[in-house]
Amino acid sequence: MKKSAEKSRKIPLWKNTRRLFAMVWKYTPSYVICMVLEGVLWGIANSLGIIYTQYLFDAIGNGEPFSQVAKIIVAYGIYLIFFNLLHTLYWNLYNSWIRKKLQTCLHEELFRQAVRIDPEKYDDPEFYNDFVWAMDEAAPNVEGTVEATGKIINRIVASLTLTAVLFGVDVWMAVLIFILSALRIVLSFWANRVSLRYREEMNPLWRKSDYINRLFLLPDYAKDLRVSQVVPILHKEFRENSEQAEVLIRKHERKISVVWFMINFLYALGECGLLILMLYKASVLKTIGLGSLAVAVNACWKMVWLLRDFSDRITKFHKHGIFVDKMFVFLDSVPTLREGPEEAGAFESLEFYDVSFSYPAKDGERKEVLSGVSFSFRRGEKIAVVGYNGAGKTTLTKLIMRLYDPDGGQILYNGRPLADYTFDSLRNRMGAVFQDYRIFGATLAENVAGGVYHPSMEESVRQALRQSTFDEKAEVLKDGLDTLLTREFDKNGTQLSGGEQQKVALARAFYRNSDLIILDEPSSALDPDAEYALNRSVYDYADARTVVFISHRLSTTRHADRIYMFDSGKIAEQGTHEELMALDGKYAKMFRVQAEKYQRES
Repeated sequence: MKKSAEKSRKIPLWKNTRRLFAMVWKYTPSYVICMVLEGVLWGIANSLGIIYTQYLFDAIGNGEPFSQVAKIIVAYGIYLIFFNLLHTLYWNLYNSWIRKKLQTCLHEELFRQAVRIDPEKYDDPEFYNDFVWAMDEAAPNVEGTVEATGKIINRIVASLTLTAVLFGVDVWMAVLIFILSALRIVLSFWANRVSLRYREEMNPLWRKSDYINRLFLLPDYAKDLRVSQVVPILHKEFRENSEQAEVLIRKHERKISVVWFMINFLYALGECGLLILMLYKASVLKTIGLGSLAVAVNACWKMVWLLRDFSDRITKFHKHGIFVDKMFVFLDSVPTLREGPEEAGAFESLEFYDVSFSYPAKDGERKEVLSGVSFSFRRGEKIAVVGYNGAGKTTLTKLIMRLYDPDGGQILYNGRPLADYTFDSLRNRMGAVFQDYRIFGATLAENVAGGVYHPSMEESVRQALRQSTFDEKAEVLKDGLDTLLTREFDKNGTQLSGGEQQKVALARAFYRNSDLIILDEPSSALDPDAEYALNRSVYDYADARTVVFISHRLSTTRHADRIYMFDSGKIAEQGTHEELMALDGKYAKMFRVQAEKYQRES
């Protein structure tokens, strides 16, 4: 069983905190300044209230005239109005604005890194889990760390100033409170360590529980849950997960309860002893006045609250640190794919030489999907790569576009290794429709253009839609090219069918006017008539361009210049349609099965 990320790697809390504040200072320096000032000022303010109480009660106890007492009250009232006005302006106006600015800057940095990291990182479940965690939790936990630091400064300043005030009232009282405070901090840190171990052991169980909850909440799984027999299995997993959680709760909560009972018992005993001592000095010995007694009582309660909150803030500080560490691990991920210095010219040829490739599997092993693959194609050729699901066809697209590098062998573009070229120049020469294509929450025109759309681009967009046979549908959409697709940003957005989405994705590839077009399962969501119309359109559009069809459906293969039949990650057969049918091998068998299926559907 793998250890969780928190347990397998010691978190450099203080190093991360310094780095975090450098990042926050870079984006929002005033946020750091205000956080420190707010902590110091509010720390002092906590003691000013007690000093005010002492002056007020001493004035009353010493028989000061009403005018003198009233001046103390008015002065403190003015201070409270001014100070609370600043506090309100900071928290209700400035703080909300500066936090939003910091969130924007943080997410932009995370977005840039998300595009830079290697796609193979998404194949690592542990990295991907931490990546999602970082993206979701980075901003609130960065803000939480900043504000927890401000509160810790506040509590430290308040405790120090309060202790100074208490020493002025009674040395033994101050020493007693200091000892009680130190003991509470030590015991609180012990409780926090136990709580941290508890969270570390519970994290895998919480994740599993969250996953099962999502299955029942998300609409994506609603139909499958109702038509399958998986619900009893999920119930069983959920119960077993809950039982494991109960064992951990009993194991750790008992320790935590004992520690906090000791803390509270110690403080109750100390508080009672302190009050008895101060009442004795005030009523029997007459060594302290009414104001000093009020200070002692108030200070005792205030210190209890300050130290309890201080230990809570330290706990939250460490909790925030776990998420912040995940963010830095993600930001520090260095891409293994390095681009070359050369600009890729117009496509002339692509050659695979003994290429092998594997994906990460369990326990650090790798699952081989391509082995010893060698083939080539040249400008203007129409190539079909076919085979059953899992034969390694889609991986070819990722290798050609250099989203991955092969484990062995070489891929040459115009006679030179792919790694010699810059990413942008290479990928700009290619247009691709992936098997798991995506439609974005943007207008139809922006989806086709693959970015910002200007009216001057209209004819090119419409041409791409015609080539993907989506032009007639585009004409009847309520806002034409400006129709917003999906309902991610607008509940009135247009939701296209699977086949319609596939045509929009194809139009995006055609719009790029690339030298090389790679179509990975280009008609998987289409019916036979739509598939036939699309194939004719693709061949008409392609003209002198090179097109690579990757599919397990063979309706696209009959007119290809060359067909490569993949099986178990290797090229099993190659040739034209007529040659492979005459060979009467794997391709011929697959074609006949599909031909019978099409005839039945017709």
